[in-house]
Amino acid sequence: MATSLLNLLLMEVAAIVSIILLALLVVLSSYRRRAGHPALRLFVWAASTLFLPLVSYAVSAAAKWDAARVPLLLAWTVFLQILRNTIDTARCSSLTIDSNASGGSKFRPSVEQLARMGWVAFLIISSGGNAGSPELTGMLLWLWVLSLVKLIHRLVAAELAKSSFAVGLNAYLISDYMKQLYCQEQGEDLDGAQDGVPPYLVMGEEKLHIEARPQGYRISPVPPMSVDAGHVVTMGRIWRLSTAGDSLLASSPHIKDLCLSFAMFKLQLRRFLGCPLAEVGSRRALAFLQEGILGGSPERAFAVIETELSFLADFLYSKLTCFYASGWWFPVLNSILVLATWTSCLATGGAIVHDMTNQGTSLARDYEDLRNYLQHHDTVFHAIVSLDVLVTVSFIVAIVFTEGWEIANYVRSDWIKVATVCEYARRPSWRKSRWTRSKLGRVLRFKAVQRWDDRFGQTSVLQSRLCYCGCVSRQVDQIAKTSVAVPAPVKSAIVATLRTNQGTLGNGILSLQRNGVADKLMWACSLAADDKSISEQILVWHVATRLLEIKRLEGAHGIQDISDDDSDTVVVATHLSRYCAYLVALKPQLLPDHPAWTEELYEGVVEEVTRVLARCAGPLARYDRAATCLGGSMNETLRKAGKLARQLAEEVGDEEVVWMVLADFWTELLLFLAPSENVTAHAKSLRRGGEFITVLWALLGHAGIVSRPESDV
Repeated sequence: MATSLLNLLLMEVAAIVSIILLALLVVLSSYRRRAGHPALRLFVWAASTLFLPLVSYAVSAAAKWDAARVPLLLAWTVFLQILRNTIDTARCSSLTIDSNASGGSKFRPSVEQLARMGWVAFLIISSGGNAGSPELTGMLLWLWVLSLVKLIHRLVAAELAKSSFAVGLNAYLISDYMKQLYCQEQGEDLDGAQDGVPPYLVMGEEKLHIEARPQGYRISPVPPMSVDAGHVVTMGRIWRLSTAGDSLLASSPHIKDLCLSFAMFKLQLRRFLGCPLAEVGSRRALAFLQEGILGGSPERAFAVIETELSFLADFLYSKLTCFYASGWWFPVLNSILVLATWTSCLATGGAIVHDMTNQGTSLARDYEDLRNYLQHHDTVFHAIVSLDVLVTVSFIVAIVFTEGWEIANYVRSDWIKVATVCEYARRPSWRKSRWTRSKLGRVLRFKAVQRWDDRFGQTSVLQSRLCYCGCVSRQVDQIAKTSVAVPAPVKSAIVATLRTNQGTLGNGILSLQRNGVADKLMWACSLAADDKSISEQILVWHVATRLLEIKRLEGAHGIQDISDDDSDTVVVATHLSRYCAYLVALKPQLLPDHPAWTEELYEGVVEEVTRVLARCAGPLARYDRAATCLGGSMNETLRKAGKLARQLAEEVGDEEVVWMVLADFWTELLLFLAPSENVTAHAKSLRRGGEFITVLWALLGHAGIVSRPESDV
């Protein structure tokens, strides 16, 4: 009996841990940066997976155990399976990105889920009389059937989405549609373009006449721009509806940008499937960047791109795509199944209480055996019963919460807002009804769960470390890194540089030429000419920037934190310098150089910094001391950084000019780093919430800039 009690106690602990972790993961899945950590996913998977074999063992050994409480264990198993199915389908990937970017849309039915469902059914049926009263056994089987129907329902929806032009084939359709728009590059501007917004497709393209041809799909005719024209909704149609004075769009001005983000998400998706981009190198695409995206404030431009990437992350890593692709039937049927699950769980809870309190049931006999074993220890007995009740109630509450959270998350999502606005644009009767506009306005005012926290990582090479030993210290750096909100001056500087350079990328040379210091500092942008190591250039300029920051802090009487009184140039230079160092240290796969080379270079620099700091007996708190120590370093990168810092401090000009040069340099360099054909790295980044460089990668992609120039500019 003592062994059985210990085993049952372990299962109760496993059940409680599984409940907490699964419910937590449902909530965190709405905040992708927090839910994507591999350690969290592994912990949740291990805790919930371990419970099923434990229950299987308990059921198989029920004949040998006294007070095994098999009906309760089977109920917990069914509850846990419902939770697991909700989590697994909520976090499934609608799209598989292969390393060569040549894959297609692959909706993957979960064989593991079906296998677990089959095993749970086997446990219930094979338990026979040990499964509890007929009422409880019937409710468990009914819950199992409901869970299976929900799973099949979602798999069918995924398969329908796979062959839909709205989802699975959409990237290929959009790619060929863009070919049609850009096939007359030498002609006039895009027909119907207005306010810098070409007639990009927002929704409804699957209803057009689509012909499959040897060269791809062809849409005929190209969608018109009229406000009341057909099922298809383009950006031009939304813009014209807004300029016509529509009261709903006037009351929610952000909806136009939301539709623009959705249309741009569809364009961006082509890169993840290896579809050709017709706008690469196009002057029209560059004009769209300058007028359509950057035409407003910098905050607005970045908000549009961040919302676009949120749509993309949802498409890749959530089942909101199935909601969107299936029209209204999927959400309605899903809501019916959720309500049925809630009711059935409550009824099952009632059946469990019935079996616990009524003599003659197997569960009541188990509790009677337990009471007899414990003899007069009523306190212990009541504690065990209370724990059983707590686990059961926790399961039911967790199911109600997770299922409800899923529906609420969809209702508040930007997906339903875009669908609502497009349906509104299609129906003149809705636009004429004041009551309809009022109800839709409430839907559009729902605040979606924030998926992009508008922050970026910050790392400094010149910081004290006890020691540095490769990958172990890299994990320490990962834990110790800081994350700060992207300052408004950084966004403004990026927008200003994009407008100034007119789509031309440079690794900092253009900014040096504009500031008249190229003849003095050009060498620092042409490091390792044979290898073209951009990582070394980042580290050299980063260390130099940090040295000048130390020098500046000396003039501020030892104030160690960047104050609110810093000029915009100081804020831009210091934040972008630390962000680029963060990319080198922790995200080398997002940089041009080979990750192995970047890691080796960074480890060599940090090991030497650690040695120098130890030799100098303390942190580099004074500029002269820091420059002297690094100037005598054995590491070539640090020696170059010391040389660059002295040149900037002594030859460029006063402090204001120095920081202007650094701010312009870092802004230009980060834009130079952003274009990349490494789609896989950015897809993995989106799973963790995305990186700031991914925002710039997407932004430049819409200008037709998808790769870096072959030579330094």
